[in-house]
Amino acid sequence: QLVKTGRTSGIVNLHETVTGDFTRDPDFRIPGDRLRLSLEAALRDGLTCLDAFALAEATLGDAIYSNMVLLGASWQSGQLPLSRAAILRAIELNGARVKENTRAFEIGRWAAVHPDKAVRVTASDVTRLPGTLDERIRFRAGHLAAYQSQRLAKRYRELVDQADNPALQEAIAKGYHKVLAYKDEFEVARLLSGTRARAEEVFDGNLKLTFHLSPPFLPGRDASGRPRKRAFGAFSERVWPLLARLKWLRGTPFNPFGYGAERRMERQLIQQYEHDMAEVLEDPDRNIDAAIALAELPLDVRGFGPVKEANAQRAAARRETLLQSFRDGAASTASTAAE
Repeated sequence: QLVKTGRTSGIVNLHETVTGDFTRDPDFRIPGDRLRLSLEAALRDGLTCLDAFALAEATLGDAIYSNMVLLGASWQSGQLPLSRAAILRAIELNGARVKENTRAFEIGRWAAVHPDKAVRVTASDVTRLPGTLDERIRFRAGHLAAYQSQRLAKRYRELVDQADNPALQEAIAKGYHKVLAYKDEFEVARLLSGTRARAEEVFDGNLKLTFHLSPPFLPGRDASGRPRKRAFGAFSERVWPLLARLKWLRGTPFNPFGYGAERRMERQLIQQYEHDMAEVLEDPDRNIDAAIALAELPLDVRGFGPVKEANAQRAAARRETLLQSFRDGAASTASTAAE
């Protein structure tokens, strides 16, 4: 027993961060609600909860200050046997982002005194995300334009806009985006191109960046049988922008990475999805539940390498069942319930 009611106190960050288990099990979920209930039962009035991650992002623009926010909340709650002056002096002596860390400490103190206001600050930050269906579609189309081109974004919109049923349109918006925006070597390079700039906004000094990757052209497996990752240093930073600019090779015979089994599977999934949706959109009301499930099926094909291959095989088996249900025109579960 590590805690005792009435004696133990806790300042808990509500933000959920996925662990390495997610890479091995795409269906892995953090049991956040159960964990919070357990803490509330054990600590009762001694528990203070706040989303320090979201609070740091909303007020300081970077979640890296979340631990300092928690420190401030802990001190304000009387859980640290140190003076405020001593903590601020320690921040000053450390010399790293003194102004920002000091502010993060004070924000944590404020959040401990005004938890309701802290919730409103983080909630207002969330509302800036795409809200309506049309906004979400535009957001995904914009991502596809950056991922590949405006031509791909137009291709995406043309299929999505064919659906009249809002539920089916949203399912296609999610599923089609998933199959089109597969994460290949060009996309990884695009995402890594800005790594140093983002890191230098937060850290001082001469930064040494190391990238851990498993290029498909290098052999070798780790102990679990997955492609072995290797460390790449400073030289690779020059490669990312160059490789990212070659994204126009994607989908062409000139793509040197396009001949691997995973890339061939991804291109096949696009063609298969477009063929399935063409059939569905001819008469979606034949079985709207099966139509929506088919449209969302690519969301189950997650992960990379062997993980993605296994998920694709399971999705392929489910696709056959859903296609048969759609073609049979069985009454949807929603219609059956209404009757």
